[in-house]
Amino acid sequence: MRTTLALDDDLVPQVKRYAESRDISIGKAVSELVHKGLHAPLRTRLVNRFHVVDLPPGSPKVTKEQVRKFWEELD
Repeated sequence: MRTTLALDDDLVPQVKRYAESRDISIGKAVSELVHKGLHAPLRTRLVNRFHVVDLPPGSPKVTKEQVRKFWEELD
């Protein structure tokens, strides 16, 4: 499928290097990188027998209100 993507300026050189190092098109490089990102395992650690997901810095926080709405939707 052909489409137009807007990439952050800092990503363009990285995607170009990735594509050049594999001798593939930029479109194919973006597809491969998206697939890798979507299938990357979540890093977790055990805290008091619970699995805790370590999110990257800058990730949005989950509020008590969001948790409450989630539980209401499960009912």
